[in-house]
Amino acid sequence: MAIVSRYPFSRLSGLKNPLRLPLGILAISALSTLTACGGGGGGGSDDGDTGITPPPINQAPAVLTLTGDESAQAGDSVGVVASLTEQGYNRFVWEQLSGPNVEPLAGNGSAGISFDAVFSGQYSFQLTASNPLGEQHTATFDISVGSAASSGTQVQLRADRSVSEGADFSLRLNASTSSGTNPSWEFRQLSGPTAQLSEDDSGQPLLFVTAPEVAGDQVLVFEGTLTTSAGSFSDIAYVVVQDRPEVTSEYFCDGDGDYCAKSSPLNSVYTYRADSPYRDYLADCVYSNQLVDESLCTLRDLPAIGMESSAPSVDQIMDHVLVSHDWMGARFERFLSELDPHDDFARLLRATTAVVISSDVRPSFYWSLTGAIYLDPESLWLTPEERDVINEQPDYRSGFGSALNFVTPWRYVKNNTYAFSYYYPADRLSRNFSELEADLGSLLYHELAHANDALSQDKINSGLNPDDIFFNQAHDSAFVNESVTAVYGPMSPELYALADVRYRGAEATLEQQSYTPRDVAGFFFPDSANDFYSYTTPWEDTAMLFEEAMMSLRYGIKRDIAVTNMPIRPLSADDYQVYQGQRGRIGDERIRERASTAVLGLLPEAWPQADAHLRTITPIALCAGEGWGQNLNPACVGESGPLRFAAPLPSRAIPMPTERPRSFLPPTRF
Repeated sequence: MAIVSRYPFSRLSGLKNPLRLPLGILAISALSTLTACGGGGGGGSDDGDTGITPPPINQAPAVLTLTGDESAQAGDSVGVVASLTEQGYNRFVWEQLSGPNVEPLAGNGSAGISFDAVFSGQYSFQLTASNPLGEQHTATFDISVGSAASSGTQVQLRADRSVSEGADFSLRLNASTSSGTNPSWEFRQLSGPTAQLSEDDSGQPLLFVTAPEVAGDQVLVFEGTLTTSAGSFSDIAYVVVQDRPEVTSEYFCDGDGDYCAKSSPLNSVYTYRADSPYRDYLADCVYSNQLVDESLCTLRDLPAIGMESSAPSVDQIMDHVLVSHDWMGARFERFLSELDPHDDFARLLRATTAVVISSDVRPSFYWSLTGAIYLDPESLWLTPEERDVINEQPDYRSGFGSALNFVTPWRYVKNNTYAFSYYYPADRLSRNFSELEADLGSLLYHELAHANDALSQDKINSGLNPDDIFFNQAHDSAFVNESVTAVYGPMSPELYALADVRYRGAEATLEQQSYTPRDVAGFFFPDSANDFYSYTTPWEDTAMLFEEAMMSLRYGIKRDIAVTNMPIRPLSADDYQVYQGQRGRIGDERIRERASTAVLGLLPEAWPQADAHLRTITPIALCAGEGWGQNLNPACVGESGPLRFAAPLPSRAIPMPTERPRSFLPPTRF
């Protein structure tokens, strides 16, 4: 049953290449929809003309079972998971009854919790599971935690959790202390239906798992073992695989994923606000494995937020939020309440029908079929416990473009340092809430640019047909990107073709494989796009312009873009040698005019300020021949000569170059 993986310890992280996007938007005809988006069922008799109604079938009540660590030592990672004999339970509320306080529980809202038992003692937890019909089941679980191990070395396999059948997830092995030499590790499955295990090829102690298909909720047990010259140390993790309704959706689908919003089964999600007016069907409308033409929700069932108010409150927005864990909704609500002083995000959210934040969303995307944005919680976590429940598996597109001979890295910078800090997961560090301002802010500016490109405030104000589906109404008139593209739009045919390789996985031709950084810089810098990703679709071109303009306006953050070599085995950011690059490229005259047009169309309330601000930006060149990391302070010329940092920044603040994009998904099939 077990699959064993062994690796040496290392801290190298691979590049994450961006999502490639389908070209074009196709038309859809509205089909009949059900009020509750998938509900139905009528009365009748199965007995022909007898007139006899068969008696109801008496079903046994659902049984709730808790499984986990009944005993542990202080310093261990412990967990508890819940399984039920019936489907449909989607709200799980955990409460600690006794023992040293471990709140908040990062897994609350899901069927699995995990925490580090810092102190010895007797812990007791109660779970209440409920379904949309209001049926509830309650169970308790006790954990006895003794004194810490005398050896001084402990390992933790994180984190115990719940997943949907067929879902991909990850488990990370951490060591609280390090003793001995020549460390290696292995993973194996101890019990439960056989899951598919795979190695992490970046040399980190990560186990990637694909959950098996199950006929009912099943608990899987995994073991991680660290071996050094001082001995072997092990820990186990419990994962409950939840039985989910059969995948019948044409949209959330398997296969090659070319036109699927997601190519694996979906997490169980629920409305963050328990009293949301859309509680009973919001997930069915936008995040369901049963989403088909006939069950697409109308705007009467699920209106765009801007149809409810032209100045929506945080409360109104949160009624439209779906989450897989409580902390995700709480963090998003706090962000809107405390880090949106200009009401940019509240206004931009008018164009959406829902916000989905789930541990299985990677990467984030907007979908014009549903009108929802789907957020990767990597931009919302604050504690290592919250980060534990986020899937670390790389995007399957990460290998795209590996045959090319160049990289086009980008980053946001402020005061000659990274605007975003990188935190190596094994360090288990927390971050301040203020750090979400730029991280989550940049993500929202991009995804909500797509949303407002599809459904501008002008479209909402002109009146939408509430009995039609979102897609038809959003696509019934021109898009903002058409105006943006009309102003000196990107023209390089070579870059359009290369974007197909890098972001959609097209096979590189021999000519494309021969392109040097010099060739690519010659295509890119004379053209009028602010990023290489802009060449995927007009939608991305508009969103990239808007994102960079708003990040500069609101946060004083500038964007670097460069063309570098493609090192075979990079050990640091400086292995990427800059051939040519720019900071603040959006200030270029032709690009500036296009960015101004994008802001005018997507967020007209911010346009006067944005247009004036864009005129103050002067692009500066990055230093050719120097490393990507060295170019944080691109003082290549001047009487005083180059200015450099006296000492390197901490490793967690110097991420490897990234080509990570945001993403937009047109509807799947019509």
